Parts: sequence; C-alpha cells; structure tokens
Amino acid sequence: MSQSIRVFRRLCKSLALTILIVSVLQLVGTGAWADENFSATTAITLPNGQKITSFDISFVDPVIGIYVLADRTNKSVDVVDTGSNTVLVQLKATPAFAGATGNTDTSGPDGVLIVDHREAWVGDGNSTIKVIDLFSQATTHVISTGGAKRADELCYDPRDHLVLMANDAESPWPFVTFVSTKTYSVTGRITMDGTNGTPKATNGIEQCQWSRRTGKFYVNIPEVNGPGNDTQPGAVLVISPQTMKVEKTFTIPLGVCAGPQGMAIGPENQILLGCNDPNRTAPSTVVIDEHSGAVIHVLAGEDGSDQVWFNDGDDHYLLARSGGSNPQKLGIADAQTGKEDASVTIGLPNNPPTSPHGTNHSVAADPVMNQVYVPIASTSGSAICGSLGGSDAQGCIAVFTAAGDDRQRAQNEH
Repeated sequence: MSQSIRVFRRLCKSLALTILIVSVLQLVGTGAWADENFSATTAITLPNGQKITSFDISFVDPVIGIYVLADRTNKSVDVVDTGSNTVLVQLKATPAFAGATGNTDTSGPDGVLIVDHREAWVGDGNSTIKVIDLFSQATTHVISTGGAKRADELCYDPRDHLVLMANDAESPWPFVTFVSTKTYSVTGRITMDGTNGTPKATNGIEQCQWSRRTGKFYVNIPEVNGPGNDTQPGAVLVISPQTMKVEKTFTIPLGVCAGPQGMAIGPENQILLGCNDPNRTAPSTVVIDEHSGAVIHVLAGEDGSDQVWFNDGDDHYLLARSGGSNPQKLGIADAQTGKEDASVTIGLPNNPPTSPHGTNHSVAADPVMNQVYVPIASTSGSAICGSLGGSDAQGCIAVFTAAGDDRQRAQNEH
C-alpha cells in the first residue's frame, strides 16, 4: 500500500472521529477553566534522526485532527496526527521550499494553515504561496504574490474564500495580498505606505486573523511611523474582505504592548495580541476589543511573544514567549478572567544577536484533545525533549497538557 493511500485513510478516519467528538462537545458545552498547570507529556521526534532547529508558524485543524509545522530545517511541512501524536508525513513542495537560508527574509516555509480541511497553504521565501494537497501530497499550485522576499504569515476567510498573506519584508514598503481559494489567483493588494488610509509600516507586518463574528480581517502592524525598532506605537488594522480596504486602525498603546506580533481571536469580542517588547520597555501583552480596539485585559508578565493561540477547548490563551532576555516560556492565561496561570520554561534566554540559543516561538493547540504543541529547537538549550525520551540535540515537538485545575478541584471538594 502506498504512503499516500495510508495517509488518506488515516485522515478520513480522523475526520470522522473528530466530527463526532466536536458534535458532542457542542451539545454538552465547555466551561472556562482556571489555574491550569501545564507540563510536557510527549515528545514527537522527527523520523530518520532529522533535527528541528529552524521553523516558523504552526497550525491545528481540529476537524481532521492534524497539526502542521513550517519546518525550515528539513524544507518541509511536518504533519502530525493529534490523536496518536505521531508524524504522518513530511510534505515537500515542488519546487522545493527555500529552507533556512541564513536570512529570515528569504527563508521558508513560513506561515502555514489548512484550507477546507484538505489543503496546506504555505508561504515561502521567494514571495510565493505553495498549495499542497494533504491527501495526495502533491503541490497543486504555486502562487506568486509579486514580491522578491518571503510570503510570511497568512489567515483564511472561509466565508469569502480568501487567504490574506503578509509580505512583511518587502522594500520600500510591505504589503498584504488577497488570494482566492477558488481560483488560486491574486485578487488584490494593500501596500502599507501611508496612503489610501494605510499606515506607514516601518517594521514590517505580523500575524493576521479573520473573525467569524465580524467577517473582517485583522492585521498586526508592529510599528507605525517609527525608525524600525518598535519604539513607536503599533496598530491593528481592520480590513474588509469585500472592498479590500482598511476600514479602521486601532492604535495600540506602547506602554502596555510594544511591537504587536502574534494574534488570536478569542471569545466574545476579544483579540489577544502577542507583544514583542524587543527593547524591554513594556513587559506585558494585551487583549483588545475587536470593535473599538480598546484594551480589555493587560497580561503583565507575558511579553516577548511571537505566535499566540486561543484554545476554545478550555478557554485559555497560549503565548510562545521567545523574545527578550528572560528564559523562553509558554505563557497561559484564562480568556474569561484575564488571569495569568503559571508559565512553563521552554528554553534558555534568547536575546539576539548575541545569544546562541534558538527560539521556541511557535504554538498551536487542539481543542478536542486539549493538547498544546510547541516545537522545541535543538539549539534552544531546552531539556524537555530528553526528559520525555527524545533527544535535546535533535529537538522535538513537545506536547503539553493540563495537569490540574484549581476551580474544578474546589468544586470536587464541595
């Protein structure tokens, strides 16, 4: 039996099982948990002794039970079954992904997500999006976004069948590109040069998300009208998929969030911003209102985040805190209360350019299995992989689960 057929059958089986589980969860509902104590429980090791050293964004599709990681070290998208926590396949692109070139602006794969539970859409280092069929593992489309450097982070609007891609490293100004998931063609572009209602994005573009509540795209701009080092306030843009124009600009207060990078759509009207704080001036991150941009919660100890995630399986935010001079940590916060739970150390301090430690800056969660996935770089100085039977020198994808919940324990005691 070919590998493609085996993967196809496992995906179909996973899809059927997960749809059943999701349906049950929707019937019984899920409550907000608090004071979750997370610990690493599984180390997923890549086959054939491959290292995990350089990577970018990760993503979970809970409907088909799949976790994917943009793996630059091995020029692949690593596909993990969240039911068994095993590597199903490593997707290769045609032509090949750029890999780790030594320059972030030209490396790839970068952003990754799954469209319609069937296709992996992946940004690459040469300004292209590569579409790979999960079942056949074939590259079906290579879409140029018209730049010279990487097509970075992206998000998906299933209602309007659009992917929004951030071309964050382009000169003289970065831009976002609209791509149809029906025709696989570019349908629009917004250049962040200070004209036509756009800000001057002087330090690139970061994570975007689409909100099913408002039907709008939201895009992080780390700095507006600054010298390019996040010393001026950043912004969140609200973009209409229909007009492909900026409708609103939310200025993010520099004192509580320097350099907004990661973004996660939370419950009710919430959006979590992962704040970079490269200059160690605002050691916090924020949750904002998606309608007004007003700050709802300030998470005082959660700066230095790149990718962030909302796990609606337990109503918690997860933050991959890889920046700054503090030890790299997985941050956890209750979305209902804004209360921070205990962080978990995931690597030694990383403070570029002098630090030799790799960055553990990626996080995604499966809400059905309530498992959190954090790739651990072989150069990050972490001992997590080895403690779970893997190899710290090889690196791994660490799986974290909650060991306990104070609110639930209190209820049980009564």
